[in-house]
Amino acid sequence: MASVNTMTIESEIQAPTADNIVEVRNITKFYGEDIHALDSINLDFPTGQMTTLLGPSGCGKTTLLKIIAGLLEPTSGEIYINGRQVSGPGPERAFVFQDFALLPWASVLRNVAFGLELTHHPKAEREETARRYIEKVGLSGFENK
Repeated sequence: MASVNTMTIESEIQAPTADNIVEVRNITKFYGEDIHALDSINLDFPTGQMTTLLGPSGCGKTTLLKIIAGLLEPTSGEIYINGRQVSGPGPERAFVFQDFALLPWASVLRNVAFGLELTHHPKAEREETARRYIEKVGLSGFENK
């Protein structure tokens, strides 16, 4: 199997704890049979601390973040958020893509409310919440753009 810029982090595997908001346990990811993107990754993101992943392009940073977000399934290993195992996307996590991910045909209001729409919140509640956040970031008046 080919392995180019594979991310490998060595550390002792520990059980999930309340001290860590994110816990990555033995994560491995293959894309097809040829690309070994992650190899037995183990790391903790301590609660209340900022954590940064640094590395060259193609080393697996985005793959690991997508697995943590529940958007991509690992080949093996487990992710814990607040002590609960990740089995897919969840409302307690968000992912900001490297490229913007707006719905170009939708208004500002619809884009801001989109997450609430996915979780089946009533339209009036979605719009009220979205308007509140639009105001907080100084975009009032642009809801219909």
